[in-house]
Amino acid sequence: MEVGSEIKEAAMNEEKFTGKADVYDKYRPSYPAELIDWLYEKTHAETVADIGAGTGIFTKCLSAKPWKITAVEPNADMLEKLRANCPNVEILNAPAEDTGIAANNIGLVTTAQAFHWFDEAKFKAECKRIFTQNGQLAIVWNERLKCDFSEERDEVCVKYCGMSHRGEVGNHGSSDGDLFLRNEYFNSVEYFSADNIISMDEERFLGDMFSRSYSLKESDENYSRFVEELRNIFAKYEKAGKVEVPYKTSCYLGKF
Repeated sequence: MEVGSEIKEAAMNEEKFTGKADVYDKYRPSYPAELIDWLYEKTHAETVADIGAGTGIFTKCLSAKPWKITAVEPNADMLEKLRANCPNVEILNAPAEDTGIAANNIGLVTTAQAFHWFDEAKFKAECKRIFTQNGQLAIVWNERLKCDFSEERDEVCVKYCGMSHRGEVGNHGSSDGDLFLRNEYFNSVEYFSADNIISMDEERFLGDMFSRSYSLKESDENYSRFVEELRNIFAKYEKAGKVEVPYKTSCYLGKF
């Protein structure tokens, strides 16, 4: 890929969530406290950089521990919400591959629900640059698990949106993504996972859908039909006004 096209793709990725900061912050799921406990015990880091921090959902989780935290986010809309959510955190407006953080300064880098947007090789180089000795990277995401409800939801997304999102590990699928991280990206790695069941009423379900990078916007031609079919799926599966949506929180904690 030529340099100009790489820059263009990076800029496009950074703008995919423009206009979505409010729904993203309000409706996206958070992360289990036991993951933060696990990271704290495993790393004993003093400094953490949360890269691709978005609106600060994971950054707020990190704030439960006495780390010195820096949050890095390139999207202007997300950045505004991040500043409001994390007033006591140092915040940088920068891409993952060129954070502006001083060299040899970070004991733990985290990236939650964002690694798939990064240039893998350049991000690794940036982590190596900012790591202190024995620095580690935690790649975290909430994986939406398959069930009858989620399969029907995804069919609607494919029908109307193309569901043109990447896998959680870039262009790698779930199984080969695991192999990539364990055998190629990291020299050594430890793994954490936990069930993360999210109870959603219709408002949260729709809000979560609207927060997705591929979701239609109100100005799109098929928006009304898209929303109607999502509402129908919710009505089919809801019990007492809610649907239990299964997620699995996963974390790969590795060294280069």
